[in-house]
Amino acid sequence: MTSSDALIEPRDASALERIEDTIVAALREGVSGTVKVDAFPADVMTYDFAGLDAAALVHYKGSSFRGRAGPASIDQSRRMNFAIVLLIRNLRGHRGAYHALEDIRLALQGVAFDGAGPAEIVSDALISEVEGQWRWEIVIGLDAPAIARHRRTPAAAMRPMVHTSPPTSQS
Repeated sequence: MTSSDALIEPRDASALERIEDTIVAALREGVSGTVKVDAFPADVMTYDFAGLDAAALVHYKGSSFRGRAGPASIDQSRRMNFAIVLLIRNLRGHRGAYHALEDIRLALQGVAFDGAGPAEIVSDALISEVEGQWRWEIVIGLDAPAIARHRRTPAAAMRPMVHTSPPTSQS
């Protein structure tokens, strides 16, 4: 192995990343241009809200899983929740929280994202207000199948194959 060989092979985006990306795209299309829309930053402390009227940041919030459909099935149903955190400076008016909250709901409710959904609004709530900066959280739920990885288990009667060389004859 050379030093340029990767130890980990690159992988495609996960289902959660793809869904998050499509939610961000739907919000960018359906929410006022005064609201900056992005995926939630990895380091929230470095997010610069200065100079913006509003920002909507999307992140995966978690899932709940239902039991299997029967004894032979290994697959489950999954309810994925995504949060949209709305940071905004006003409550009322065309640049206010009330309009942005409705725009977000209308952009997402009933839409399927990368095969999951249609989206249902689970909740919206005021999280905090600090020095005129309002923080809201809108949670949407998306149903999708959780398909288990196929694992092939050997049957009880299977035995390992042993290769031996045939005996040689000596004359």
